[in-house]
Amino acid sequence: MVLSKWPRPLAFVLSGGGSYGATQAGMLQALAEHEIQPDLIVGTSVGALNGALFASDPSTAPEKLIEIWSKMSRSELLGGEGRIRAIREVIRAGLHRDMPSLASLGPLGDMIDRYTPVAQIENLNVSLGVVVTDALAGQTVVINEGPLRIALQASAAIPGVFPPVEHLGRYFIDGGVTANVPVRQAIDAGAKSIIVLDCIPATYTEEVPKSVIGSLLHASHIMLRNQPANSSDLLTGNVPILRLPATTPPDYHSFDFDRSEQLISTAYAASHEAIDKALLP
Repeated sequence: MVLSKWPRPLAFVLSGGGSYGATQAGMLQALAEHEIQPDLIVGTSVGALNGALFASDPSTAPEKLIEIWSKMSRSELLGGEGRIRAIREVIRAGLHRDMPSLASLGPLGDMIDRYTPVAQIENLNVSLGVVVTDALAGQTVVINEGPLRIALQASAAIPGVFPPVEHLGRYFIDGGVTANVPVRQAIDAGAKSIIVLDCIPATYTEEVPKSVIGSLLHASHIMLRNQPANSSDLLTGNVPILRLPATTPPDYHSFDFDRSEQLISTAYAASHEAIDKALLP
């Protein structure tokens, strides 16, 4: 079936992936130029952040996202002084059991307030589902109403990096722990067709990591790529799915922001080509 004739509602599914999320800005730009607009968005972690900004104003969001990602830095996300202080405390305390995380969610919250003019999820111009993980039950939860800032902070609360977020008597952590590519959640929300914007590298690095951080990031990459319960590859039925090409290079880790413009342009070009093919009769 030609993409332009796919059944509605059409969902954009945006994966998590830290700084890999820059690729989604390029993907969304390509979709906008083809005048493809979603009826709902379901996003995890950075995908929820990108999805929220897009849902606040779909007509201007792709250009804004490109501008934001081109200027994004690690200190803006984690907080420069706070992060350095936290690392010093970890070294001093030897990973003390009473220290819940390396960084505060405050800088991320400030960034959310700065770039998203809407305070409540239900007031966005496009329906948004923010994917989080119940920290105690280990269950995937989709938040589609209530304070946007809290939901987005919870969805991006990477264990160990950020603290869990308390909301409505429950504690939530990064949605990527259980559903990094929330295709199933989009179908549960009523999607009849889906476009997946997955920013995780499609291939693995060819070298074994030689550092602790590198090893942890590599292991995380493997886990995110192996979540069969939420993979569209195992979903059958009448829901057509287009996966835009994953163009993030495997040697780029998810806390680097120095190649965002390259990620955006590469994803834009590959997505443009993929959408052109999907529109052919």
